[in-house]
Amino acid sequence: MAKKKKIVKLGKFLLKLAATSVALYLVSRKLDLEHLKALLLDAEIPYLILAFALFTLAQILEARRTNVFFRVLEIGMSELMNAKLYLLGMFYNLFLPGGIGGDAYRVYWIQNQFKTGYKSLITAFVLNRVNSLVALGSLMLASCVNVAYIHPTFSYAFVLIPIAVVGYHLVLKWFFPRYTATTVLTTSYSFVIRILQVAAAHFVLRALGVDQDYGAYWFIFLLSGFAFILPIFLGGYGSRELVFLYSVEYLPMIDLTAIVAMSLVIYGMRALLGLGGVYFLMYPNKILDKTT
Repeated sequence: MAKKKKIVKLGKFLLKLAATSVALYLVSRKLDLEHLKALLLDAEIPYLILAFALFTLAQILEARRTNVFFRVLEIGMSELMNAKLYLLGMFYNLFLPGGIGGDAYRVYWIQNQFKTGYKSLITAFVLNRVNSLVALGSLMLASCVNVAYIHPTFSYAFVLIPIAVVGYHLVLKWFFPRYTATTVLTTSYSFVIRILQVAAAHFVLRALGVDQDYGAYWFIFLLSGFAFILPIFLGGYGSRELVFLYSVEYLPMIDLTAIVAMSLVIYGMRALLGLGGVYFLMYPNKILDKTT
């Protein structure tokens, strides 16, 4: 049985590696690699510093949002302890698919420390993800107005936002009533986090010399966020880029090389923060603190 599980695990890894490799190959065929290199080397540092600060703030708030769900389960983690665990989760996400790997490790760690129960923990993490997706989808619907030339109905996509937000609240009320009180705080966190991420992407684009059609870039960046969470690519690599590749057919004002360069810079920021989790990988007991 153990050998069979190892074979299945290896098979999944190889499939994800293949999917990532194919995606990156397809995108690389359409890129001007010299232009990509020039964009990255000539990027304006002040804009990159601002983008990194915004991106970091978004991660801090994301960790705090998760802790709101934990408190419903009466998990006594301080914000500092939760931030350390979140940082370690970010490190795992550098290599595992779609951010799921980091969540899986955090579920395992919290269960070992607090004996909360896997079912309750998984529910909290899933709701945290759904909450984040509601904000992502809402901002994408709002940004549809920037690409309304694709289809007239795009101008009115924003009217679906209240349906998404209210729908999420009703799902909590009907199926997960213990989490109903978290709706306002966690949803507010999610919208601020997503706005900060878009702002970070915006200033990366500024650093790369993009100076027009920002609305279209915001839209495609938000759209690619859905692909990033799919558990079929290693660490999410190749998922966003594949969305960029096929979206530029409908958004000709988008510079594919520039937006791929933006994606690479953001991956770099994510990796830089995630590498901070190496310390807690080596010394997992350091995650614990006395303020619980």
